[in-house]
Amino acid sequence: MDIAKVPPLLIEPPVVQVAIDVLNLDDALRIGEAACQAEADWLEAGTPLITFEGVKAIGVLARAFPEKPILADFKMMDGVPKYVYETARQGGRIATICSVAADASIRAAVAAGKQCGVRVISDLYAAPDGPRRAREVIAMGVDSAYIHYGADQRAEDPGRDPLLFLSECEDIGAPIGVGTFSVEDGVRSMQGGADIVAIGVPLIQADDPASVLREYVLRAKEAWHARWP
Repeated sequence: MDIAKVPPLLIEPPVVQVAIDVLNLDDALRIGEAACQAEADWLEAGTPLITFEGVKAIGVLARAFPEKPILADFKMMDGVPKYVYETARQGGRIATICSVAADASIRAAVAAGKQCGVRVISDLYAAPDGPRRAREVIAMGVDSAYIHYGADQRAEDPGRDPLLFLSECEDIGAPIGVGTFSVEDGVRSMQGGADIVAIGVPLIQADDPASVLREYVLRAKEAWHARWP
């Protein structure tokens, strides 16, 4: 198998990631441009975008925004090496695997990532014991773990705090990320110990997404830097 090799990305907190969770490439490019104007750090080819447009979406974003690392949000579960390798072939730098995947899949993703230079992040969505699983997957070599309160969970229980168990993830051994839904969530996440925050819906649906994303970037990073006086 011809495996592309990309330079391993240096993860330098604080990182703001914009989740491009749209269904077509035209909207993806529009949101990507807004995220760049807002000076976000990483662009995420969201799971819906990859599902509806295919893996080419990763490459389209990588070519359109070459200065920004592209994260492929595959949320891998099984047969994972091919997804990691394809991320590299398309010019992506990071790929995600579900933390509830088998340990064998976690190890396979990490091994593939080392072979092609792709960083692997584990999504803690639906993990029965998030803090414990975060430590387990990090011990297996993933580069970061993300706390993720999902869309269906939020639709069913919108009052729950999306930061979930962030306070239990101190000294976890790798940067910890949090999926957020507002500027305030981003600020609280960074104040509470997060090194990476991800934002997509609803901010990307705003009439002027560049403006609201810029506020998010500025305030989240200010909150992170305030932890290091």
